[in-house]
Amino acid sequence: MERKTSVLILFFVFTVLVSLAGFFNSYIRYLPETGRFPFVIHIHFAAFFCWFVLLIVQPILIHKKNYGLHRNIGKLTYFIAPVLVTTILILVSSQTKREIRVSEEKAAVTALIEFLDAISFSVYYIIAMVNKRNIRWHVAFIIAATLVILNPGMSRLLNHLKPGLGLHAAVLIPFIVSISILLVEKVKYKRAILKSPYFLFFCCWTLEIVLLMTVPGTEFWKNFVGQIIN
Repeated sequence: MERKTSVLILFFVFTVLVSLAGFFNSYIRYLPETGRFPFVIHIHFAAFFCWFVLLIVQPILIHKKNYGLHRNIGKLTYFIAPVLVTTILILVSSQTKREIRVSEEKAAVTALIEFLDAISFSVYYIIAMVNKRNIRWHVAFIIAATLVILNPGMSRLLNHLKPGLGLHAAVLIPFIVSISILLVEKVKYKRAILKSPYFLFFCCWTLEIVLLMTVPGTEFWKNFVGQIIN
């Protein structure tokens, strides 16, 4: 158990560092100039940062067997998660309004990506909290929710290295993480794949990618985005 917790802490630390690095050039380095950005961006980043702080603190508390404090601090997510989702939706609305003036197709893709991010994060978070007494399921869907939040920062960071690389990583990383854990569970612990929370996450992510490949080009979605924006 202690080894699993240590691996989880290292994974979350890596996730936090990648995410913050991704937003450094576009946001963090300008933080002293708070008037440079709309207030909602500061709220979004504050919630985003609090989530990542909890990602590191919570497994450390479990490692130290401080379960009471772990549960009490975890209640903060009842506030943080809705703020994250709300600010994501506000920001995607603003971004889509800017992009639709240039490209209807790009705006449709952006709107769907961010909308699915908000929905999937919400679903994964709810599953995690409903199963908070089932450590395996709870941790699995905290990881799933965190991978959704990781994608924007990771994409920005990798796109600096090579344009387009961020999108490929954003699509593949959740598959790599879920499949890797499924293989470890099957080989090392002889657990049934179809009953694993990571298999459910794998299926949900597959559905999301299928939707991203098919929905943005439809007239229904383009019209829907246009009506919402206008």
